[in-house]
Amino acid sequence: MSIQEKIKEQLLQEVFSNIDNIYDFMETRFDMDEHCNEDIIKKLNELKDVIYKVSNLSNLS
Repeated sequence: MSIQEKIKEQLLQEVFSNIDNIYDFMETRFDMDEHCNEDIIKKLNELKDVIYKVSNLSNLS
């Protein structure tokens, strides 16, 4: 594994952790029904997917 790949992996872990924190924030501060909760999870997972794809297709600056 190259240094760039290791750095990307660490960055992804940090970003994904922050996305998880967004969910935790929403869950603890808003009284959401099941549908809303599922939508938030779906959208945050989509965001993770996009970030993952971008990281694989792009070099670090």
